[in-house]
Amino acid sequence: MRISTNLFHSQGLNSIQNHQQNVLDAQLQLSTGKKINAPSDDPVGLSQVHALNRTMNTIDQYAENGAYAKNQLAQEETAITDSIESLQRVRELSIQMLNGTYSAENRQQTAEEIDQIIKQQLSMMNYRNSDGELLFAGNSVNQQAAFIEDPNNPGYYAYIGSPQGVAAAATPEQAAEYNLANYGARFVQIGFDDDNRLGADDQGDAARVRITDNGGKVFQVDGNSTPAGVDANILNSLIVLRDSLLAGDPPPEAVVNDIDSSLDQLNTVRAEIGGRQNRIETQYNAGESFKLSLEERRMELEETDVVQGVTDLTKSQNALQMAQQVFTKVNGMSLFDYLR
Repeated sequence: MRISTNLFHSQGLNSIQNHQQNVLDAQLQLSTGKKINAPSDDPVGLSQVHALNRTMNTIDQYAENGAYAKNQLAQEETAITDSIESLQRVRELSIQMLNGTYSAENRQQTAEEIDQIIKQQLSMMNYRNSDGELLFAGNSVNQQAAFIEDPNNPGYYAYIGSPQGVAAAATPEQAAEYNLANYGARFVQIGFDDDNRLGADDQGDAARVRITDNGGKVFQVDGNSTPAGVDANILNSLIVLRDSLLAGDPPPEAVVNDIDSSLDQLNTVRAEIGGRQNRIETQYNAGESFKLSLEERRMELEETDVVQGVTDLTKSQNALQMAQQVFTKVNGMSLFDYLR
């Protein structure tokens, strides 16, 4: 091997430059708090950090989706609760009016209160959320109403997805839109699932939650009190009750039965809404726990241990100082000194 004075000089200079770079790297890690400040620092580690960040961002988006869904479900729960309270009042009045001590005039006066409840109930059944979408129109959330006047049965109302509602459409296109009220609903993704895609319905998947409902099912009754061909919903049963009282007659027993069946159905829907809200909370807690473990892993990969960083900086500074001292001595030597 050929040895020259330049070799001593180059080796010493390279050593100093390497130690200087080590000092700069240690100082940068301490100042930024990160071990990875450039792709070249740790290409594999940086790729893992990016993947972890993407996953945590997705979890945050699911949490936002869940908050939105809870808000929508709270509005639906309010509408259902108001309907239940109104129907409970109607039931009390109906049972009262069955008593033979009440006159035709008393029943007509009660019919006025029933008429006000009908208007309130219609408003609840056509309730819109904060985005202006119908809560009880299945997947037809942007229609004028979920329950419309039935032109073929004047004085009564039909769910837009019912045969009576579809028949009331002005055009075939509108009929197709009305028919969508029976299919699907509004869903949001609140967690990871098998394919991480939103489907047509939740299919029992806890990762998806429904935020609108099919009004035809929510407000459906047995229909024993309504005339033939009229949509069997609670609103029409109330209309039959009102008209009977206006005529001075006692309430038909079938109306009371329909009110009872509607109350059972609405309470079932309200309980199911509570179940959806619980699913959202469960998914949120699971997401936060998962995100915590991901954050710990990201910190291991990316963030600097301050104590270790200070130790590494001190070692690099000492090594640099020693390299500089050695270089100073070696720089003053010649090849003859080396041979001697």
